[in-house]
Amino acid sequence: MEKEYIARSAQLALLLEVSAYPKPGNVDRTHDFIDTSYEHFLASSVAVYPVLREAAARREGVGELIRRGAEESVAWQSGGNTHFGALLLLIPLAMAAGACASYDMDAIKRKAKEIMRNTSVDDAIEVYRAFPKAKVKVRRAVPELDVMDEGSLKEIRDKKLSLYEILTISASYDLISLELVEGFEKTFRYASLIKDFAEEKKSINDAITHAYLRLLSEEGDTFVKMKFGTEKSKYVKEQAKVIVNGGYKLKEIEEFDKELIIEGINPGSTADIMAAALFIAILGGLRV
Repeated sequence: MEKEYIARSAQLALLLEVSAYPKPGNVDRTHDFIDTSYEHFLASSVAVYPVLREAAARREGVGELIRRGAEESVAWQSGGNTHFGALLLLIPLAMAAGACASYDMDAIKRKAKEIMRNTSVDDAIEVYRAFPKAKVKVRRAVPELDVMDEGSLKEIRDKKLSLYEILTISASYDLISLELVEGFEKTFRYASLIKDFAEEKKSINDAITHAYLRLLSEEGDTFVKMKFGTEKSKYVKEQAKVIVNGGYKLKEIEEFDKELIIEGINPGSTADIMAAALFIAILGGLRV
């Protein structure tokens, strides 16, 4: 597939995801966080385009591209981490799309899975170096290979651990890691769901917010769990399920959004997977 088309599709996915309203707990076109605004996300979405374009032309170097994407993101805005989780997903997906002659969801999925399984020690080192560059806030200690511990880099080299092997460790507690080692299952499932919602609702905004709530009702969000604990994560999941089962009533979604914003609860991992799913849907012809 043509690399400019791939990069534009990924960039549009980032812009549409952050613009969707209401998306309970996260930045959207109607409200900001204290330190990170809607405009910061817009700037980051534009800034990462050259890296996304290069990813579409590459077949290796996932870690380097993620690090460079993180650097570009923070160079163009002062709001800190906006798209690190999304880049972890979008970079290998853009590489996979670039390796395919035309749009074929199954072929892209197989290639993305292959790219992740073939990652190297260098890829792992580059991603670890990307965390501080992206200004990612790590909120709790992890069992091993802590990204905030310089000693982890030596351990990775000594044990010759690939990025994929490290992600299999963090997959037990991190939703994005799980997605990367499970072959982007949720990304592709929700890409189809977004297209279905868009055809049914005749609104890309509603398609995004409804898919977001559906995912939130099915999975415990990593950001919520790490910052607020398991019980709060379960509460958020159950409340989302009530809204989904009730037919996505706008007033209920807005009230849930207000509650999460007041408490500072932001399901960031869910938003990252939505961005990746939108990318696949846009590649397949979804239009605003």
